[in-house]
Amino acid sequence: MNSQDGDVTRRVLDEVDGLATRMVASLADAISVPSVNPRYPGQEYDKVVGAEGDMSALLAHLYSEAGADVTNVTVERGRDNAVGVVPGAGGGRSLLLNGHVDVVPAGRLDRWNGDPFRAVVTDDTVIGRGATDMKGGLVAAAYAAVALRRAGVRLAGDLVLQAVVGEEVGDHEAGTTAVLEAGFGADAAIVCEPSGQAGTLPASVPVTPGLLWFSITMEGKTAHSGLRGMTVHPTLEGDALGVNTVDKFWIVYQALRALEDEWARHDRHPLFPPGYFNLLPGVLRANPSGILVPFFLADELSVEYCVYHHPDRSNEEVMAEIESRVADACRQDPWLRAHPPVFDWKLLWPPYALPADAPIGAALAHAHAAAAGQAPVTSGFMGVCDLTWMDRKGISGLVYGPGVGYTAHAENEYVEIAQLVQSAKTYAITAINWCGLAETG
Repeated sequence: MNSQDGDVTRRVLDEVDGLATRMVASLADAISVPSVNPRYPGQEYDKVVGAEGDMSALLAHLYSEAGADVTNVTVERGRDNAVGVVPGAGGGRSLLLNGHVDVVPAGRLDRWNGDPFRAVVTDDTVIGRGATDMKGGLVAAAYAAVALRRAGVRLAGDLVLQAVVGEEVGDHEAGTTAVLEAGFGADAAIVCEPSGQAGTLPASVPVTPGLLWFSITMEGKTAHSGLRGMTVHPTLEGDALGVNTVDKFWIVYQALRALEDEWARHDRHPLFPPGYFNLLPGVLRANPSGILVPFFLADELSVEYCVYHHPDRSNEEVMAEIESRVADACRQDPWLRAHPPVFDWKLLWPPYALPADAPIGAALAHAHAAAAGQAPVTSGFMGVCDLTWMDRKGISGLVYGPGVGYTAHAENEYVEIAQLVQSAKTYAITAINWCGLAETG
C-alpha cells in the first residue's frame, strides 16, 4: 500500500466511525418497517405485501446520499427491489453488495422483550426482527458507500448496491435474479448476510450448503381407538383391521435419523462443524381423516423435512439417497411395501463454493485486516443465500456481514454494533481494493 492509498483508507475508516451513531439509528428505522415476506407460509399476502417495498425505499434514500443512480426493479407490485449504482470513473472492476429486505415473521410475541418491530438499542447491540437477518448488513453496505463519498473517494469501477425481496422463501425470481436480469450485475459480489457470532467480528464465508425442503405423505387405515392393540400386534389382526400412520412414520423417521448419523460421521467439511449436515423433521401432522380427536387410528400423515447437505454433493444425489433410504426401510414392512410414502420436493437450493484462488476473497481479507488489525476467520455459512443465484449468472462472491447467526429467525434477534461498524469498513475498503481508485491529476 502506497502512502496515498494509506491516506485514503484512513479517511474512509474515520468516516465510518463518524457515521456509527447514524448507522445505528438507520438500522432502528429499518427494523420499524415490518417487511415480513408476504409469501412466507402462514401469511395473508394482501395484508403483508408492500412493506418490502417500504424497506427498499429506505435503502434507496441512503443509496442516493452515497451518490448512486437509483432504480427500482419490480416484478410484483409492492415488492420493489432498490438498486443503486455509484458510477466509477472507468477502467476498474465492479463490485456488488447485495442484501435482502424481507424478514421472517416475529413468531411468539410473548417471548420478545418488547415489540419485535421497535428496535431496542443498548450500548453494544441493536435488538429487533431483522437486526441480524439481515437489515444490519444492508445498512452497513449503504453506509460504506456513504463513507466513500464523504471521504472524497472516486472509484475506478462501479459500486452496485442491491436491496432485494424474496430471499426468505427462495423467491429469487422476484428478487436477486430479477435484478441481475435487469442488467445490474458486477464482476464480483459480497452478500451481506450475517457471518459472525457473539463477541466476534464477521467471518469470511466462501461456501454454503445445499438446502432441500420436501414433504412425505403417508396413508393408513382408520379404526376405533379401542382396536389399537389388535392392529399393532401382528399376531392378532394387524394391518387387516387398521393402520395408524403415526406408528408407520416411526419406520421412516428411524431410517432418516440413521442417515443423519451417517452424515455426521462421514460427510465432513473443514469449514463446517461435525454434524452440521442434517435432516430436520420440522412439521408433523397426523390425524384420522377430517377428525382431530385421538379416538380413531390416524389414517393421514404428512411431515415436512428441511435438509442441509454437504456443498460437494448435488441436490439430485442427496434427493436420490433420501428416497432410496426410505424405500429400503419401507420394503421391510408389509403395509408400507404396498402403500409407500409419497415425496413432494418443494425447494431445491443448490450449494455454492468460491474457488480458493478467487481474487475477491483476497480483496475482502485484506480489507478486513486493514479495518480490524487481524485476518478474518474463514467459515461455512449456517444457511443458504442468494450467492447461489448469482453464481448461475456467472458472478462469484462470498458472504460477509454483521450479525449473530444463531439469533436469526429467533426471538430477541440482535446484531452487535461493533460488527455493524466493522462490516461497513470492510465493504468500503474492499470496494477500494477491488474497484480501484480513479486516476487524479
